[in-house]
Amino acid sequence: MIAATLGLVLVSALLHAAWNALLRRSPDREAASLGIPALSFLLTAAACPFLPGPAFATGPSLAWGLAAGAFEGLYFLALARALAQAPLGWSYTWMRGGALLLVWPFSLAFLGERLTLVPALSVALVAGGLVLMGGAPERAGRRSLAWAVVAGAAIAGYTLCYKLSLDQGSRPLPLFALSMAMSLPIQAGLRLLGGAIRPATFRLRRPGLVLAAGLLSTASFLLYLQALAWAGAGAVTTLRNTSIVFAVIGSALLGERPPARHWAGACLVALGAAGMAWRP
Repeated sequence: MIAATLGLVLVSALLHAAWNALLRRSPDREAASLGIPALSFLLTAAACPFLPGPAFATGPSLAWGLAAGAFEGLYFLALARALAQAPLGWSYTWMRGGALLLVWPFSLAFLGERLTLVPALSVALVAGGLVLMGGAPERAGRRSLAWAVVAGAAIAGYTLCYKLSLDQGSRPLPLFALSMAMSLPIQAGLRLLGGAIRPATFRLRRPGLVLAAGLLSTASFLLYLQALAWAGAGAVTTLRNTSIVFAVIGSALLGERPPARHWAGACLVALGAAGMAWRP
């Protein structure tokens, strides 16, 4: 089970970094951030009727699934805004590193995970890596760091809600379908509150790119949820954050030329993530 969980998380991490890179390339990130979860919902909802047994065994499992969807809606919105203003590698490291620092203490306090010396030192590595990444890069928008931090908080929120829902008896596939369905009105509502709903919000000039990103996102999240069902939220999330290195590589492939300190910061955060997932 340990080897299978490790494999699922690492493949999920690679796929997650890949679809984030596609979103970064999209000329219509606002529309893409709606199209990707919509496609994920359609794919997973179509498969749900073929699964035997109940999708949600208890009321709390359903409630936590809805809560996860609310955080997902916030995440997709914040992700699109962050990537619109700043490079992929920098944004991704702040989002995933921030989520890691938020999820782990909660897992210790409420989900029965233990703090030992190696994870404690790993927290320092993650914090040091974020310090190396620094504030908003040159030519990035002034709000890029704020959006990256919001996305990180949303990642922490949906991770914990997914884990609580799975522990209460939900199944990964219908749980993800419910979450994606919930994320769409949440995104739309947040945009309405911010006065950002315009015809251009729903215009897609590169639908093929969104299709590819949606497929990768769906596969990534389903693998992640299965791993989450097998292991602790802190361990799975921290190990999945090794995708940070993949994202910085993707940033370089996109021509963004991350400086040396961003490479170093991303490696520190990824190393700290792996250390926090380590078990003696």
